[in-house]
This record gives sequence, structure tokens and C-alpha cells, in this order.
Amino acid sequence: MKLFNNVLVVTSLFLSASAFAHVGLGSSMPTNGAMLSQAPTTLELTFTAPVRLVKLTMQDEKQQSVPLTLPSSATSQAAFSFALPALSAANYTVNWMIMGDDGHKMKGNMSFMLHDSGMNTRSAPPMTMEHETSEHTAHQ
Repeated sequence: MKLFNNVLVVTSLFLSASAFAHVGLGSSMPTNGAMLSQAPTTLELTFTAPVRLVKLTMQDEKQQSVPLTLPSSATSQAAFSFALPALSAANYTVNWMIMGDDGHKMKGNMSFMLHDSGMNTRSAPPMTMEHETSEHTAHQ
């Protein structure tokens, strides 16, 4: 019986760790690797499970930061949406860090390129938080 209980405890620990290990960026808008001819007005990130967004940065290829504001909510959610300021033609990288309800932190990134032609030059409204594809995820 003791052996059975030990196996049960180890199995449940492994399964709960495995379940969280798969939480990551499910989708984004712009999509990861997108080549855009018009500047996006929002950045949307959708994770595969509800998380707390601990850190979010966005930079161009010259390491110039794009201002983003994290939400003040302490509750977990899966989707975040941020209004973006007017963007210039450049390659942009978004770095994120999330925390699950168990306190486990993970980080990753996504990127997109904005071309010169047809760019939107109007200013976007202030930030808020919410949407594709692969990212590099690492435990911290």
C-alpha cells in the first residue's frame, strides 16, 4: 500500500508539472514571423491557459523600446490586448514572462516585421490587454 501511495504521489506531481509545462503563447496578432505592410494598432497575446502577465517588452532591431503598459489586475486571464503607438518600419520583438496560478514562471518571445509601404501613421489610443504561433518557452 505504501508503494502504491508513493507511485500515486509521484505520478500526480509529474502530471501537474507536465500540464503547466505546456502553457505558452497560443496565438498572437500580429502573428509570429508576420511581414506587415500596414502598422498594427494593437498587440494581442493569447496564452493556452489563464496566466498572470508578469513582464512584457517590445523593441525594434535597434533595441529601441516601444512603450507598453501591463494591466494592474492580479487575476489570471488567457488573452491580453495592448494599443500600440504609431510604429515605424522595422523588425519588432515582443518578450513576455507569465506566471501560472502555482507561481511557476515561464518566458518567451515573438516577432514581426513592418515594411515601409502603406504604413499607418496615426497615433493609437492608450494601452489595454488579448491573440498566433510558435514561441520559445523556457522555465525560469
